[in-house]
Amino acid sequence: MLIQGAALVADAGFTFGDVIHEYVEFVGTFFIVGAASFYFLLLRPALAGNASAMSTAGRVAARVGIAGALLRALATGISASNTMAAKHVTLVDALTRSPSAIVGELAILVALIAFVLASRAARDGTGAWVVAALATIVVALRGIITTDLHDFVNPVHVFAASMWIGTLFVLVVAGLSTVLHGELADADRGPLVAVLVGRFSTIALWSAGVLVLTGLTTAYLHLGKVSALWTSIYGRTLIVKLCVVACVFTLGAFNNRRLKPSLGTTAAGSRLRRSATFEIALAAVVLGITAVLVNLPAPAEHLH
Repeated sequence: MLIQGAALVADAGFTFGDVIHEYVEFVGTFFIVGAASFYFLLLRPALAGNASAMSTAGRVAARVGIAGALLRALATGISASNTMAAKHVTLVDALTRSPSAIVGELAILVALIAFVLASRAARDGTGAWVVAALATIVVALRGIITTDLHDFVNPVHVFAASMWIGTLFVLVVAGLSTVLHGELADADRGPLVAVLVGRFSTIALWSAGVLVLTGLTTAYLHLGKVSALWTSIYGRTLIVKLCVVACVFTLGAFNNRRLKPSLGTTAAGSRLRRSATFEIALAAVVLGITAVLVNLPAPAEHLH
């Protein structure tokens, strides 16, 4: 099976290193967007009245942001290494290949420093979080400043996915963990989980809508014709991705319709946390498939 997989990758014209690079970049983006989104859209509104819990959850979220910035820096290093090998240029030339690349690299550095400061802040470190959020937006969306529809849609698609799954990940590891196991009165745990999940549901709903719209646009641009969906390796890989995405959507809908209304107790909060963890695991599989997909030749390229 591994040999067949290696042969398939080789035939497609890319290496496992290319897939790893894309995956690392995706996860890094999910982490930094998720951390900033969680802090400003969930944590501050829900736990503003509990300074201790807010500080604890904020520090955990900032550490996720640090991990995301480091992963993005690693992806940049991998990309630079590949450029050096392919074009026989120096590291400086590889890192400064375009104004957009320089802006992205500086934004990653600023985000890393800001998240570090936020993780070490004595209280909530709002100033550091503002800087981290602004840098995060630049890292994730700098590609939208373009006249090319492909270059515009892809960053928005990834950003929407990050707002959904990235925020969910930070909600689970920072928000729900702090509320369910932190220094809070038992009577407060269930209601606070309900508030956090209720606010997240709004984010997830809007993000899913943008995700579907940009996903359909990307598929149209890359497939070129409907038959390519089952006649090309790109199309067949896309079908596999869509099947797993459907599972993620189904589980998210289950959490929203069945588990969310029952929230209000610690036990219900723990059940939703377990289900959300499985949702994140499925999303990680989607990212892996997407990392392969973006390296495959798009059928539309052969129509011109």
